[in-house]
Amino acid sequence: MNDAKLLQHYLNMREPEAYQWNLSAKSLYLELETRDFFERHFHAHEGIEACNIGIGTGEWDDFLGYRLHGFGKLTSIDIDPDICGLFGYRQEREGHPNPSTVLCGDFLTCDLPAGEYDLVTMIGSTLNEIGVFGGTFEKIGQILKPGGVLMYMDFDQDDRKDNLLELLPHLHMETEKVETYDRFSSIKFFIIKIRKPI
Repeated sequence: MNDAKLLQHYLNMREPEAYQWNLSAKSLYLELETRDFFERHFHAHEGIEACNIGIGTGEWDDFLGYRLHGFGKLTSIDIDPDICGLFGYRQEREGHPNPSTVLCGDFLTCDLPAGEYDLVTMIGSTLNEIGVFGGTFEKIGQILKPGGVLMYMDFDQDDRKDNLLELLPHLHMETEKVETYDRFSSIKFFIIKIRKPI
């Protein structure tokens, strides 16, 4: 990774079609509600260990790193080596005060320690990209500490929310909060806070 590739990343983010979406009310609404949910329902504590599944542009990971700064660390995992390399390099060059530990691999098969994380997040298209519904949440349950929490945000499609709420008791996980968002008919999504009981 080098500065030329980082510059190209910045330019790609401002490619007309992508940039038009990023500046739109719908995109900002999505980001606002997702970050607001996190700030209302999750609180950092000394020594917190967090994991985000799916890096994408890395802005969510940047946000989490700032929220955890002074308390604990974030591990960010993605299957795409280019995304992982660019994200780690970008955080270093930008001087993020609490950069992620970047893990490149398949979430379902990578070697994450059991019972390690106080907080796991998974937002947006990540579950679609993993492609395995039940197994993903089973693995999340394995890596959460007893009492640990998951924040899951996804688009409201294919009865996904109802299927998850039905699945969670079988995984010995509890739903604490569910919020749905439908201000824009073309962008309907939900966010769930889920806890692994002690």
